[in-house]
Amino acid sequence: MPHSEIFVGIDVAKAELVIHLHPAGTCWRVANDKAGLSGLGRRLGRLAKASTLRVGFEASGGYERPLARLLDRLGLAAYLLDPARVRSFARAERQIAKTDPLDAALIARCLAALHAGLTPCRHDPQASRLAEHVRLRDRAVGQIIQLNNQLETISEPFLQRLVKAQVAKLKAMILRIEKAIAQVIDASPGLVRRNQLLQSALGIGPINAASLLSRLPELGQLSSRQIAAMAGLAPFDRQSGNQTRKARCSGGRAAVRKSLYLAALVISRSRKGQLAATYQRLRNNGKPPKLAITAVMRKLLVTLNAMIKYDTPFHST
Repeated sequence: MPHSEIFVGIDVAKAELVIHLHPAGTCWRVANDKAGLSGLGRRLGRLAKASTLRVGFEASGGYERPLARLLDRLGLAAYLLDPARVRSFARAERQIAKTDPLDAALIARCLAALHAGLTPCRHDPQASRLAEHVRLRDRAVGQIIQLNNQLETISEPFLQRLVKAQVAKLKAMILRIEKAIAQVIDASPGLVRRNQLLQSALGIGPINAASLLSRLPELGQLSSRQIAAMAGLAPFDRQSGNQTRKARCSGGRAAVRKSLYLAALVISRSRKGQLAATYQRLRNNGKPPKLAITAVMRKLLVTLNAMIKYDTPFHST
C-alpha cells in the first residue's frame, strides 16, 4: 500500500528526457524514444508500487506526447504544467540558472507545491489525432496569410505567379485536411456527439468545434470557473491596501481564446439570442467593444462546458 508521495519532474527535449524525483533528489536521463520510454515506464512502475507518484512536465512542441501516452498507460497522475507558471515559481525561488536537470527539479518542486489546485491531464488518443490535423491546418492558414502579405510588395510578375501557385497548393491542402478532420471525428463516437453539441451553438462551425475538441478536451469535466481560467477568460481581482483596480483576465490557452473570439464576433453581429443581447447591453452601458466581446466569449465557453457536461444541445433563447 502506498505510504509516501513522490513528485516526478520531467524536462522534455527532442532527444532526451531528464527525470528528477522530489524530495529524494534522484536524477537521471533517458532517450526520448521507444527504448528510453520503455525503461522509464518500468522504473516508474516499480516506484508506484511503494509510493504515490505525481508526474509533472511541460508542453514541448509535441515532443511530450509519447511521454503523455506512457503515463496514461501506466495509470499515473500526470500534470501538464504551464511553462509561464513554472518560470514564475523559479523567480519566486530566485533560481536564475537554467539547465535541463535544474528544470526537471524545478518542475518537481513546482508540482509538489501546487498539485492540490491542479487537474491531472488525461491522454485521449482520438483528441491527439484531431489536434495534429488542426495544428497543421492552422500552419497552412498562417502561411497563406504570410504569402498574401508578401504578394502586396512583389512587383515581378514571375514571382507573383510563383506565390499565387503556392497559395493555391496550400488552399488545396487545407481542403484535404478539413476532410481528414471530419473523418477523424466520425471515427470516434465520443467526438461525434461532442461535435454535434458544439455545432448546435451559434458561432461554432466545423473548424471552431474541431479546435475546441482538440485543444480543450477538459470541456464538460470542470467547473465554470475552472474552464474559464483554463482559457484565460476568468477575471481575477487586483486589490492592494486602499487601491482596487479592475479585475483582469490573463494566461490560459491562446488558441482556444482565438476560436472563442471568432465565435463571439459572429454572435455579436447576429443580434440573436441571449449572448448577443449580453454584448448589446454592455455596449449600451458604455463598455468598450473588447470588454463586451470578452464577456460573450466567457459566457459562451461556460455554456459550451455545461452543454457537454449535461449532454444538452444549445438553446439560444
